[in-house]
Amino acid sequence: MTMRRYGPTVHLILLGELDVETRAALDEVQAVLNNVDVVACDMRHLTFMDVVGLHGLTTFARRLNGREIAFFAYDWQPQPLRLMDLVACLYPKGDRGGPTGLLRRDLRGSAASARAAGATRARKNAPPPAAIRPVRGGAVILR
Repeated sequence: MTMRRYGPTVHLILLGELDVETRAALDEVQAVLNNVDVVACDMRHLTFMDVVGLHGLTTFARRLNGREIAFFAYDWQPQPLRLMDLVACLYPKGDRGGPTGLLRRDLRGSAASARAAGATRARKNAPPPAAIRPVRGGAVILR
Protein backbone atom coordinates (compact mmCIF):
# COMPACT_ATOMS: atom_id res chain seq x y z
CA MET A 1 0.00 0.00 0.00
CA THR A 2 1.25 3.46 -0.80
CA MET A 3 -0.08 6.61 0.79
CA ARG A 4 0.28 10.21 -0.34
CA ARG A 5 -1.15 13.23 1.39
CA TYR A 6 -2.31 16.36 -0.40
CA GLY A 7 -3.44 18.77 2.30
CA PRO A 8 -6.65 17.38 3.81
CA THR A 9 -6.83 14.59 1.20
CA VAL A 10 -5.11 11.22 1.44
CA HIS A 11 -4.63 9.09 -1.67
CA LEU A 12 -4.14 5.36 -1.03
CA ILE A 13 -3.07 2.83 -3.63
CA LEU A 14 -3.65 -0.79 -2.68
CA LEU A 15 -1.27 -3.21 -4.39
CA GLY A 16 -1.52 -6.98 -4.87
CA GLU A 17 -3.67 -8.80 -2.34
CA LEU A 18 -5.83 -7.73 0.58
CA ASP A 19 -6.18 -10.69 2.90
CA VAL A 20 -5.57 -11.81 6.47
CA GLU A 21 -1.85 -10.97 6.22
CA THR A 22 -2.25 -7.45 4.82
CA ARG A 23 -5.40 -6.30 6.62
CA ALA A 24 -3.35 -4.83 9.49
CA ALA A 25 -1.95 -2.22 7.08
CA LEU A 26 -5.39 -0.56 7.01
CA ASP A 27 -5.32 -0.23 10.81
CA GLU A 28 -1.89 1.43 10.57
CA VAL A 29 -3.20 3.92 8.02
CA GLN A 30 -6.27 4.63 10.18
CA ALA A 31 -4.00 5.61 13.06
CA VAL A 32 -2.23 8.39 11.11
CA LEU A 33 -5.27 10.06 9.50
CA ASN A 34 -5.37 13.28 11.51
CA ASN A 35 -6.88 16.46 10.04
CA VAL A 36 -8.04 14.58 6.94
CA ASP A 37 -11.31 15.30 5.12
CA VAL A 38 -11.12 12.80 2.23
CA VAL A 39 -9.54 9.39 1.62
CA ALA A 40 -9.41 8.34 -2.03
CA CYS A 41 -8.50 4.70 -2.54
CA ASP A 42 -7.18 3.57 -5.94
CA MET A 43 -8.05 -0.12 -6.39
CA ARG A 44 -6.53 -0.51 -9.86
CA HIS A 45 -3.64 -2.66 -8.57
CA LEU A 46 -5.65 -4.71 -6.06
CA THR A 47 -5.76 -8.06 -7.85
CA PHE A 48 -7.19 -10.24 -5.07
CA MET A 49 -9.30 -9.69 -1.97
CA ASP A 50 -10.61 -12.40 0.33
CA VAL A 51 -13.45 -12.14 2.86
CA VAL A 52 -11.09 -11.12 5.67
CA GLY A 53 -9.65 -8.35 3.49
CA LEU A 54 -13.15 -7.24 2.53
CA HIS A 55 -14.13 -7.13 6.20
CA GLY A 56 -11.03 -5.06 6.97
CA LEU A 57 -11.78 -2.64 4.16
CA THR A 58 -15.44 -2.21 5.14
CA THR A 59 -14.40 -1.66 8.77
CA PHE A 60 -11.86 0.93 7.59
CA ALA A 61 -14.52 2.75 5.52
CA ARG A 62 -17.04 2.68 8.42
CA ARG A 63 -14.48 4.09 10.85
CA LEU A 64 -13.67 6.91 8.44
CA ASN A 65 -17.38 7.58 7.99
CA GLY A 66 -17.77 7.70 11.77
CA ARG A 67 -15.00 10.30 11.93
CA GLU A 68 -16.77 12.31 9.18
CA ILE A 69 -13.99 11.58 6.68
CA ALA A 70 -15.31 11.03 3.15
CA PHE A 71 -14.11 7.74 1.65
CA PHE A 72 -14.33 6.55 -1.90
CA ALA A 73 -12.69 3.73 -3.81
CA TYR A 74 -12.36 3.59 -7.59
CA ASP A 75 -10.98 1.51 -10.47
CA TRP A 76 -11.98 -1.83 -8.96
CA GLN A 77 -10.63 -5.00 -10.57
CA PRO A 78 -12.98 -7.91 -11.49
CA GLN A 79 -12.16 -10.32 -8.63
CA PRO A 80 -12.77 -7.87 -5.74
CA LEU A 81 -15.95 -6.65 -7.47
CA ARG A 82 -17.23 -10.24 -7.79
CA LEU A 83 -16.61 -10.81 -4.09
CA MET A 84 -18.49 -7.60 -3.20
CA ASP A 85 -21.37 -8.65 -5.49
CA LEU A 86 -21.58 -12.05 -3.77
CA VAL A 87 -21.66 -10.44 -0.33
CA ALA A 88 -24.22 -7.82 -1.43
CA CYS A 89 -26.55 -10.62 -2.64
CA LEU A 90 -26.85 -11.77 0.97
CA TYR A 91 -28.56 -8.53 2.02
CA PRO A 92 -32.02 -7.16 1.20
CA LYS A 93 -32.26 -4.83 -1.80
CA GLY A 94 -33.23 -1.86 0.39
CA ASP A 95 -30.04 -2.20 2.44
CA ARG A 96 -28.02 -0.15 -0.10
CA GLY A 97 -25.45 -2.86 -0.76
CA GLY A 98 -25.14 -4.17 2.77
CA PRO A 99 -21.65 -3.89 4.20
CA THR A 100 -20.15 -3.10 0.80
CA GLY A 101 -22.30 0.01 0.30
CA LEU A 102 -19.63 2.41 1.56
CA LEU A 103 -17.07 0.81 -0.75
CA ARG A 104 -19.28 1.29 -3.79
CA ARG A 105 -20.02 4.99 -3.32
CA ASP A 106 -18.75 7.00 -6.22
CA LEU A 107 -17.18 10.44 -5.97
CA ARG A 108 -20.56 12.15 -6.33
CA GLY A 109 -22.03 10.11 -3.44
CA SER A 110 -18.95 10.69 -1.31
CA ALA A 111 -19.05 14.43 -1.99
CA ALA A 112 -22.71 14.56 -0.95
CA SER A 113 -21.84 12.67 2.22
CA ALA A 114 -18.98 15.06 2.96
CA ARG A 115 -21.23 18.08 2.40
CA ALA A 116 -23.80 16.63 4.80
CA ALA A 117 -21.08 15.94 7.37
CA GLY A 118 -19.76 19.50 6.93
CA ALA A 119 -23.25 20.93 7.42
CA THR A 120 -23.68 18.85 10.58
CA ARG A 121 -20.28 19.99 11.85
CA ALA A 122 -21.18 23.63 11.10
CA ARG A 123 -24.48 23.30 12.98
CA LYS A 124 -22.65 21.84 15.99
CA ASN A 125 -20.16 24.72 16.02
CA ALA A 126 -22.75 27.47 15.39
CA PRO A 127 -23.47 29.84 18.24
CA PRO A 128 -26.72 29.24 20.10
CA PRO A 129 -29.71 31.20 18.76
CA ALA A 130 -29.70 33.46 21.85
CA ALA A 131 -26.20 34.69 20.90
CA ILE A 132 -27.36 35.96 17.49
CA ARG A 133 -28.97 39.39 17.36
CA PRO A 134 -30.16 40.83 14.03
CA VAL A 135 -29.58 44.52 13.39
CA ARG A 136 -30.84 46.92 10.75
CA GLY A 137 -29.72 46.26 7.20
CA GLY A 138 -29.73 42.48 7.61
CA ALA A 139 -26.37 42.25 9.41
CA VAL A 140 -25.99 39.87 12.33
CA ILE A 141 -24.01 40.59 15.46
CA LEU A 142 -22.66 37.71 17.53
CA ARG A 143 -22.36 38.35 21.24
